[in-house]
Amino acid sequence: MIAKDGKPFDIVNIDKILPHEVEVIQFLRPNGQRRRMAAPVGEDYVKKAKNLILSVEELASGAVVIYGRRINETEEKEISDIAFNGSGDKEPSKILQRIIDRLQ
Repeated sequence: MIAKDGKPFDIVNIDKILPHEVEVIQFLRPNGQRRRMAAPVGEDYVKKAKNLILSVEELASGAVVIYGRRINETEEKEISDIAFNGSGDKEPSKILQRIIDRLQ
């Protein structure tokens, strides 16, 4: 399986992404193995994210860093923000929406 960034996935866990979900590349600890994930953001954000590469990395603290960039840009142009599991302003879905908005 090949991701949007052209790099292979070792684990595929998505049979079908729903209309309100975006594809996110998750970097697994401890060795950075990649896994495809689906994250709910709403149909409007799915359309906005069409030409974006979104990824997430879990920190030792349990928080996650969410990254985003345009497909045609290098990793140096990537933007990021920290998200925390649970509800509230810093939950992963809301951070994903903010990153998508910033890349428009």
